[in-house]
Amino acid sequence: MPPRSEPVRTCTGCGARKKKKAMMRVVADPSGGIIPDLKGKLPARGAYVCYDGNCIRSAAAGRLPAALRISRSKGIHGEDLVEMVQDALRKRILSLIGLARKGGMITTGTNLVEGDLRRGTGDGWVALVARDASEDIADRIRERLRSSGTSTWTLFTKADLGDAVGKSPRSVLLIKDQGLGEAVMETINRYLAVMNKGGKAV
Repeated sequence: MPPRSEPVRTCTGCGARKKKKAMMRVVADPSGGIIPDLKGKLPARGAYVCYDGNCIRSAAAGRLPAALRISRSKGIHGEDLVEMVQDALRKRILSLIGLARKGGMITTGTNLVEGDLRRGTGDGWVALVARDASEDIADRIRERLRSSGTSTWTLFTKADLGDAVGKSPRSVLLIKDQGLGEAVMETINRYLAVMNKGGKAV
């Protein structure tokens, strides 16, 4: 039996056809509002859009209301939908960090992270440096991370990173699991694409 082909969906913004798993599903709630369905499992009528801020805005102004059978008079504001998607992706990243902590696959704090890096790195490790970390600390840990070949990102505050792992504010955290690391990087890239910023490590 030949392998099943991956399902394809059409973006309600740009009209491109892409693999379903590469696109975002959105659904209509009973009141006619819009909910980003990142896992694609909510039991409601759905439509698809690229992980791209411009596509989301175009979809809201164009084909999305009809695809979800929502009255255009209720209005779907593109910027509001972009913000909702950004918030959902941000929460997803922090949730993945929490899963890494529960699995014992994370190190936080500058000294402990540096210690792990001195002992060597594993496949798919990912680091997040707080955007409000002190300049000296940020420069020092980024240099160590670069020299170790670890993908490094700056998105959240120290308080955000601390909250994600149930601790006080943290300047840096290191995810030491390939699967979760890849999931975090994929979600970060989608988050940046929705912001219309190129996804890349820093």
